[in-house]
Formats: sequence, structure tokens, C-alpha cells
Amino acid sequence: MKKVFKNRQRLVWIVLVIIFTIPVTWNLLRPGYYSMQDDLQAFRIQQMDKCFRDVQIPCRWVPDAGYGYGYPQFNFYPPSVYYVGAVLHRVGFQYIDVVKILFVAGYIFSALAMFVLVESLLGSWPGFVSSVLYTYVPYKAVEVYVRGAMSEFWALPLFPVILWALYKLIKTEKKKYFIWFSVFLSLLLLTHNLMTLIFAPVAIVWAIYWAVVEKKIRLLLRIGLFGLFGVGLAAFFTLPVLFEAKFTHIDSILSGYFDYRAHFVSLYKLFISREWGYGSSGFPDELLNLSTGLIQWIVGIVAVVLGIFNYKKNKKEKKLINLILILGGLELLVLFMIHMKSSFIWAQIPALWWLQFPWRFLSVSIFLLSLLGGLAVHFSKKIKYALGGVLILSAIILNIGFFVPKDWLDITDADKFSGISWQKQMTISIFDYLPIYAEFPPITEAPLLPEIMDGSVQVVEYKKGSNFQNGIIKVSEDATIRLPLYDFPGMQVSVDGEVVDHYNDDCRGEEFCYGLITFKLPKGEHSVEAKLTNTPVRSIGNLITVASIIILVWLISKNEHLKKREK
Repeated sequence: MKKVFKNRQRLVWIVLVIIFTIPVTWNLLRPGYYSMQDDLQAFRIQQMDKCFRDVQIPCRWVPDAGYGYGYPQFNFYPPSVYYVGAVLHRVGFQYIDVVKILFVAGYIFSALAMFVLVESLLGSWPGFVSSVLYTYVPYKAVEVYVRGAMSEFWALPLFPVILWALYKLIKTEKKKYFIWFSVFLSLLLLTHNLMTLIFAPVAIVWAIYWAVVEKKIRLLLRIGLFGLFGVGLAAFFTLPVLFEAKFTHIDSILSGYFDYRAHFVSLYKLFISREWGYGSSGFPDELLNLSTGLIQWIVGIVAVVLGIFNYKKNKKEKKLINLILILGGLELLVLFMIHMKSSFIWAQIPALWWLQFPWRFLSVSIFLLSLLGGLAVHFSKKIKYALGGVLILSAIILNIGFFVPKDWLDITDADKFSGISWQKQMTISIFDYLPIYAEFPPITEAPLLPEIMDGSVQVVEYKKGSNFQNGIIKVSEDATIRLPLYDFPGMQVSVDGEVVDHYNDDCRGEEFCYGLITFKLPKGEHSVEAKLTNTPVRSIGNLITVASIIILVWLISKNEHLKKREK
């Protein structure tokens, strides 16, 4: 009976957490769409859906990016959220509605994830306060309503659950938590690999701390192995990112506007500024809120002060007091990495350059401060309900006005994917993953049919798929054919079922060479196909992921079997 009551009580808290996310999502719950800086979210979902249609799983190449010449988008760009989006579209939602649904769900799941983590440590009330602090913070308004940073936003629910899994597996040593840790880690890699890079130190420190205080250092090796297992689950994506980026103009992501040196944040902006706008980072005259959250950093300081005050007096809760000091130290380090004074560190670690914006560390900062907020409430003892209430009201009142779009567009999918809007989506960020064989992006849209460079040819029929193009071509005189498709490692051309040689340096009629697939065709009628196939790196990644999934299923079934035996 006690367990039933406890479960019902927990359900009430969960419902409350969800209710408190409604005000930040309310402006998304209506027909139409809104403008955002990364206005490719609906486009990416639509392109992923085309992969589904052609059963291109895992999806690597999308057909309409690169001005219609195709693009290795999901060979490098984290795909997990877009898989979910494509499934939601298949259920019946418009692409633009799917984007809004995913943002709403991201707010809900990140709040719930924070509640679950802090509740497991401190109880329901501190967990609830932390969830509100993690929701009503300016940066989460910036992520959705200004930047439209879908993947980065969806990394936020994964931070708490990774630490929750680590804490529970160390406390209980139950196999299910090792499994959860691996799954959540793989999801973070597949959702935003750069967020994994900057969150990993926090997770490592967290695991070491709890292993030490619980006197279970021996578990660290197992945690490391299950961490590698999580990497294995994501290997189909991670390996190409590591080894095939050199085949694209990836350098464009690090230069110009995206040079990290232009995007450090001042102390005033981090702690004091209440400015709000829809501008871009790095431009002094444009407004963009890059704050840690006024209430969040104040309560973070309160938590550290309470930790120091209780350090000698409260020996019963020494573990949590030490945790406050460690989290406070990590928060200071994170804030330092956002400020110009850390530039010497950035200069020495090229891996950090891929973050582009030092203020991306705000994702970790707001997480740590929200966690510290729960600890502050816990250690405020007799006034914990009063303090928590003040924090909740203050966070809502100070920040609710930020959760609004710049404008609202009365459009449907038909409007989004036609006319000038469609042209923009095919060309936005075109240099990011442009295959290296193209000197520069094209200035006009790809033609619907292959180009006849020489000879006499009739294109009887032709089709463009997500990662292939094929058709029937009738040749009256030996010819050279150039397809409206970028060459890229793994591209394979077949004529009448036989693989033939192709090249990418026939640039006749082009101001700059586009690196398009070109090949010879002899006289006769031919069935022609060009298709992206797996390279050794992709094949190895796929095999590791499939093997890891099989092991995961085995581990889950074994764990369920043990639970039944224990009953």
C-alpha cells in the first residue's frame, strides 16, 4: 500500500512538472510557423522522410540540399531527432508542426529529466524546483525561439538522465542502470556530438565522485566499458564523423562568422544583462541574451555558501556537501570557458574550435546551476519550501517574457516547401558539408536531367531518389554523361547492372568545378544508376552498431529474466 501511495504521489509531481512547462510552450501551440536563425529544421525532417521512403537506413545522403545536387547531411550532422521527426510526419503531422511538437517535447522531457535526477538525490520538492529552474532560463528561450537549435536543445534532456543512470548504477549496481547509461550516452552522441564533448568531463567527475564516496572504485572499469558500449551503439554515425569529414569543405564551419574567437561573452552579459533580441552573436549592435540566468547564478552561490556553512556542522550529509563544492567548481570552470580569459585554452585544444561559439558551454552551465538550485533548497531546511517558492516565482516572472517568437507566419507545408522559401532551404549553409570535389557551391539549381557533354543521347526516363539517381538512356553515338549529383566517397555508377568507372573533373560549362559524377556511355539503350554505397568506414560503423544492438537486446532480456527469478 505504501508503494502505491508513493507512486501516486510521484505521479502528481510529474504532472506538476509538465503543467509548469506549458507557459514556455504556449506560443508554439497554434497553426503556422515562426522564423528562426537555423531555419532548416522542417527541411531536415522532410529530407529524412525521403530517406525513409527509399529505405535509406541509416540516412546519410539527402537529395535536395546543395541546391539539388545532393549532400552528405546525416553522414556528419547528428540525426536522432530527425528520425523521430520523420516518424511523427508518417503518423500524419505536417513537417512544420513536427518541428513545434519536438520543441514542446524537448521542454517537457528536459524538465522531467531534471526532476528525476534531483528527486533521486534529494526528494520531490528540490527536484521540482530544479526542474523549474532548468525550464525558465533565458538560454532555453534563445535555443528555441531565436536560434531554433533543435539538436542542441534536445541534448539538454540527456544531461540529467546520464548523471541519474551513473548515480543509480553506483548506488545499486543493478544491470539495468548500466544499460540505461549506455543508451543515454549513445543518444547524446547521436543528438549533438559536440555537446557530448563538453559534457563528458562533468559526467566523468560525477562518476568518479560517487564511486569514491560509495567506496566502489571497482565499478569505474565497468562504467568505462559500458561507456564504450554506448559509443558502439552510435558507431554508424560517429566513425564517419571522425574519418570522413576530410572529404567535405568542413573548414568553412571554423572560419569567418564561425571562428570561436568572435564569440566569447563578457561578465556583464553572463550575469547582469537582461537584454532580449533576435540578433546574432559577435555583432555589438545586435541583441542576443547569453545569460546564465539571474536567479540561477544567485541560487548557485547560495548553494555553495550553504555547503561551506554546513561543511563541519553537518557530518551526516557530507556527501552532498562535498558534491555542492565540486559542482560549484565545475560551474566556475564552465563559466571561465565562456569568457575571453580562457582563450589561451581554446587556442591549445583544436577540438574545441568545432564548438564555434564558446557560449555553447551555457548548456552545461544552466544544467549545473539548476542542480545546485535543488541542493540549495535541500540545505535550507526549515525554509526550503519558502525558498523554493521564491525561486520558482522569481524564475517565472523574470524569464517568461523571453519565450516568444520574433514573428508568426500563417503558412503550411505547401508554402514552406515551394517558391523562394524552398530555394533558400536548398542553399542555406550550403558550404558546411559540400563535397571536397566541388570548388565552390553552385549558383543555380541542379537540372532535372543529366547533361550530355558530347555524343547523341535521348533520356527516356529519369528519377532522383534520396541517395540515388537512375533512368533509361538511349545513346545513338558514344557519349559522355554528367549527372546532377555530387561525387563523394562511396558513390557508385552502374550501367546495365555492371559497375563502371566514373570521374568528377569534367567541368565544361561551369565557372567553378562542381565535382559532379561523369562517365562514358557506348551506343545503345542503357539502364543507368548512380548510388551512394558504404565505404569501409561506414560498413565497420554499421556492423559495430548492429552488433551493439544485438548485445543490448540480449542484456535487456537477461536482466528481465533475472528480475522474474528474483520474484
